[in-house]
Amino acid sequence: MILGLVSIQRNRGPWLLEWFAFHYMIGFRKFYFYAHLCDDNTEEIILKLQKRLDITAVAVNDQADRVQLMAFQHTCDNYMNDVDWMAFIDGDEFIFPTQHNTMQEALWPYNYQPMSAVAAYNVNFGSAGHLTEPEGLITENYTRRANIEGFLAHRRVKSIVKGRQKIAVSFCSNVFKTPHGTVDEQMRPINVGYLKDNLPSYEQFRFNHYVCQSREYYEKFKRNSGHADAVSDAAREEDWWTNFNTNEEQDDSMLRFRDQLRATIAELSAAMEA
Repeated sequence: MILGLVSIQRNRGPWLLEWFAFHYMIGFRKFYFYAHLCDDNTEEIILKLQKRLDITAVAVNDQADRVQLMAFQHTCDNYMNDVDWMAFIDGDEFIFPTQHNTMQEALWPYNYQPMSAVAAYNVNFGSAGHLTEPEGLITENYTRRANIEGFLAHRRVKSIVKGRQKIAVSFCSNVFKTPHGTVDEQMRPINVGYLKDNLPSYEQFRFNHYVCQSREYYEKFKRNSGHADAVSDAAREEDWWTNFNTNEEQDDSMLRFRDQLRATIAELSAAMEA
């Protein structure tokens, strides 16, 4: 089973190695990376990672609104026949299976179900009290999150879409227009990217959303980075930070991956320097 991963990212050079290593570790083998107006070391890192990983890189220099939808439509038009499943996520999101070691194992039961895509639910992480951006891995530095049932943004989903079918973007980046529709892991129909009446289910999949990182990161980057699937130049107000900086509960969901992730990062680092 060939799994693909699509993402459009802007100036996330310091965290790209961890992001690619993690998703390679859990089974993704084809990466479709859209570099949006990057002026950091993103290009250099991608070129080095291509020594070891199958990365199709596309530079996006368009400042138009909803540029993420444009990138995702490009994937729909050009790359869906390359894979059995394609996941569409952001650079601050880490998708993973909650019971199995690989996404292939978790997706296997859905291969022959009468649907076109599976939706995974979000878990929102806060700053864990970091005022400045710490050294080390995102998945180790940020381990405080919102209460699962009480935080409504957890009812937001991202799509894992079956390959080799005709699909198109919808009005948001979370769900797609598909021949047979989208369901969540419990086979509940999903028609929009945010379902306020659905309690999120994490029995098979979830994605950790490290949306805040540190206060320093917010001030220097996140506040004015815009919204890739909406009005691109809209700044985030202080109430955005207040809402998403959620640190009520400790979450060690990434602990089981720690040693393997470090080993994968070391392997990729060696290949990048070869």
